[in-house]
Amino acid sequence: MASPRLIISDSTDVYFNLALEDYLLHHGNRNVLMLWRSHGAVVCGKHQNICAEVNYGFCRQHNIAVARRLSGGGTVFHDQGNVNFSFIHQLEEGLDYAVNFRRFLDPVIAALRELGVEASYSGRNDLLVDGKKISGNAEHVFQKQKRVLHHGTLLFDTQLAHLRDALHSEGVYEDKAVKSVRSEVTNLKPYLPHIPTTEEFIQGLATYFISKADYLSEPVTKEEAGAAVGLAVSKYSTDEWLLGYSPKYNVTKDFSLNGELCELHMRVEKGVIIALDLQQQGESIHADVTEQFEGMVLSENTAEKFIKALFADADESLRYKLF
Repeated sequence: MASPRLIISDSTDVYFNLALEDYLLHHGNRNVLMLWRSHGAVVCGKHQNICAEVNYGFCRQHNIAVARRLSGGGTVFHDQGNVNFSFIHQLEEGLDYAVNFRRFLDPVIAALRELGVEASYSGRNDLLVDGKKISGNAEHVFQKQKRVLHHGTLLFDTQLAHLRDALHSEGVYEDKAVKSVRSEVTNLKPYLPHIPTTEEFIQGLATYFISKADYLSEPVTKEEAGAAVGLAVSKYSTDEWLLGYSPKYNVTKDFSLNGELCELHMRVEKGVIIALDLQQQGESIHADVTEQFEGMVLSENTAEKFIKALFADADESLRYKLF
């Protein structure tokens, strides 16, 4: 088999990089390690209810993208101070085809040790330093071609305040989706004073895998980049994937209308609003408005129309009340 390949992605677009992971998983049989970053983003697992995991309003107000990845697991936060590592490997004959995190986390722990920090496993497939989370991980096995995608994060110099605010949803959700488990987090930078920038941290990781694991550094090809751009547009950035892939759910949110406290009740299936009810003191109000939105796709455009139908001048904080 050819030597494994190391890619350091030049793109900071989360949708492009998730699409590139997807393409590399489903095409070819070469082992790959991709190191990449993105501008602010929250990335949910494939089987999560994205609205229950994310503070949509905060994310949009701070230009934080909302994304869904191919692998399972919980929601993670990305920014330029976070480094993502994606192992895409062929499963050799005799290897366990099931999810196996340590197969890929052992070399990451070794790389961090080489750089000067000791990381350990948690009971949830995270990596810890001094008992605090520095890495969340998830896997997806492509059984047809016996290939596996292992995706992980490494918090190096992340804005932890944004992480906390972005991953705090509003409302009470009822669903059968996979739930994230919140953990105390920390950055690696204070433990690596000799590595002042995230770029140098990435280079340190790359040097380890090139020198210790025989990876060959190679850029993304034009064919791969073109395919990833197309997949980012047709799948990863669409409402169908982001919102429509969430399991069906019910949600209740507090809502202030003309100074009076209300409750918004909504049922959503496959990204479509099945039922929408605004109540005040247990009685439905503005049914003529809410009924218009039943059967509509949940999207930012739908949410904006809903708010404008109730308010002449809607406050910015209300724009994402449906999410």
